[in-house]
Amino acid sequence: MADLVALNADVVGYSALMADDLETTTATMRSYHELVGEQVAANSGVLANFVGDSFMAVFEDPMRALRAAIAITAEIENRNDDLPTQRKVRFRMGMDQGPVNRVADDYLGEALNIAARIQELAPAGGLAVSSEVYRALDEPALRFRPLGPQLLKNLPDKVSVYEFADFPSDDSGRTVHRSLELESPTLAVLPIHTEMVDDTVRSAAGMIRSDLIHRLAAIPDLDVVDSPSEPGSKPLVATHYMVETGVHQFGSNVRVFAVLFDMDTMNVVKSHKWMTTVDELFALSEDLAEDVTRSVEVELVVGEPARFYAELDDAAAIENVYLGWYHLRNDTREGWQRALELFGEVAQSHPDHSYGFVLSGFALWLGATNGWASDNEAAFSEALEMAHRGAESGDQTGMAQAVEAAVLMSRGSVDEALAKLDNLEIVRPTCDVTYGLAGSVRRYLGQWEQAVELLDKAMRLTGINKPWYPTVKASSLFAGGRLDEAVSLAAAVLEHQPSNLEALLVLAAAQVELGLERRARATGELIKQRFPSVDVHDWLDKTPYQRREIVERWRDDLESAGAAASG
Repeated sequence: MADLVALNADVVGYSALMADDLETTTATMRSYHELVGEQVAANSGVLANFVGDSFMAVFEDPMRALRAAIAITAEIENRNDDLPTQRKVRFRMGMDQGPVNRVADDYLGEALNIAARIQELAPAGGLAVSSEVYRALDEPALRFRPLGPQLLKNLPDKVSVYEFADFPSDDSGRTVHRSLELESPTLAVLPIHTEMVDDTVRSAAGMIRSDLIHRLAAIPDLDVVDSPSEPGSKPLVATHYMVETGVHQFGSNVRVFAVLFDMDTMNVVKSHKWMTTVDELFALSEDLAEDVTRSVEVELVVGEPARFYAELDDAAAIENVYLGWYHLRNDTREGWQRALELFGEVAQSHPDHSYGFVLSGFALWLGATNGWASDNEAAFSEALEMAHRGAESGDQTGMAQAVEAAVLMSRGSVDEALAKLDNLEIVRPTCDVTYGLAGSVRRYLGQWEQAVELLDKAMRLTGINKPWYPTVKASSLFAGGRLDEAVSLAAAVLEHQPSNLEALLVLAAAQVELGLERRARATGELIKQRFPSVDVHDWLDKTPYQRREIVERWRDDLESAGAAASG
């Protein structure tokens, strides 16, 4: 039994290639069998098998396995340059490292099984590796995209998976992993269906689509594409979502529909249907655009809380709530100040509703925590006051109590903060911020498992996550010793927010504990470059963790990474 690296590969769309041209595909695979054998041998590996459209090779060194995978893929891409799209051949590859037993000419072991499962997660022409291989390839110049913990077939525990980011292949057939939802969604609006309608209806349909695009384009954090694709087909530009609309005419009556699709799964996210007459079709356009736009904001951008903000029954107030959230997501002092103004206007115009007060309280706490407020203690005091007024106004989301707990925790009033959490009342459990705040406080209390559970709830409830949800989850996982997951999540956050200090600190510390010395030192250098004026020791001392061993452990790790001077 030896500790070996298993490389598994499988051709994408092999059955279609064989059905299209059996003779050519067979000849191509024969030449690729020769190519694979040469590159595996050149990198001191052994080709365990090559059957039909798949092969398995084993190596003693993960870097040699990676070099073989790169060489094979690069040569295949060179050959693909001269082929039509339908004849291009690409492998998906997966790698794992672990005990492998050789019996005669056969290789047996869990690493081979895991590599075979992991390759299914790789994009066409790409490579995915387990955390075992990722840790073994401790070279900062090698770029990987974290795909997070994955539940693989016939394996009881999740496996952290990384996609190698520097393969020469294009993104065709790419598997998209967007579990964090930190990026702005892209939405294609297809041409409207107008078959079997008269000229009056066709003209109205064109106006309906124009009004819809105009309203959708006004949503912050949403990229809208006016797609020239035909109805019923995928848009020409790669997008995450698609809106398809249509008008059916039955004499003087018409039925109008609008459907929002997830392009990764082609599942229907939301559908709408209206019945009206030809004479009333022009009048329907504005209501249709309003309904679809609000639906898109709820499903893709703002999340579940948008449903109860609509109870304000005041378009201007609802707009202020939405814009306040958008400004907060910018993660800047300027955005925070504007959000405070907008939430304050809602509190002033609707003193009988809790939303303006509670949102103001949350924003004040966030500003004090991030150092945006000119007087942190004053901001904490005002946050408590706003949260209290929100509770008195009938807050049903639990956010008021969560804000109070967060402020008390930041002030060091641990017992009071814990009492607020333990007595948290959520009549309508659809507010992601409530769970995010509660998870943040639990994290500081050292209750990392509860923190992770609460943050997962928060992330399920929102269209685009506030970046601090996965950041706090990463620090909670680090506190709990789930280091592979902490590294994966922190790295994913940093892809979208490169200057997230806490995510960088989590990444560096977890890399140290995983033995990724070179990567940890590289991350430490990044911290010093991006935050030259930040004293890491001071930052750690100001975090309200109640289990000081977590802070001391973090401090030691960051010193090892070179991010904090010792002493």
